[in-house]
Amino acid sequence: MPKAYVIGHVTLTNAEKFIADYGSKVEATITAFGGKFLVRGGEVSYQEGEPLGDINVVIEFPDRAAAISWEESEQYQAILPGRTDNSVGNVAIVDGV
Repeated sequence: MPKAYVIGHVTLTNAEKFIADYGSKVEATITAFGGKFLVRGGEVSYQEGEPLGDINVVIEFPDRAAAISWEESEQYQAILPGRTDNSVGNVAIVDGV
């Protein structure tokens, strides 16, 4: 079964609240479902197109089921408003090869 990746591009609208309510708590929810950050922030060099956000993340999960279980979990849903209320962007789950 291929690994799955959560890819997000987020532009902060309230950085302080985002960090306090979401950014400081999200990693514990990810590791609880076997996930790990591969990319979290860092310098970005755009080769084509427009910038995608202030924060770019790639999270690896053992498989799609684990990624979806994380996303739907009580732990993650409890902190999700910290992201959605304080940022705009997009998040996708992509199967690996």
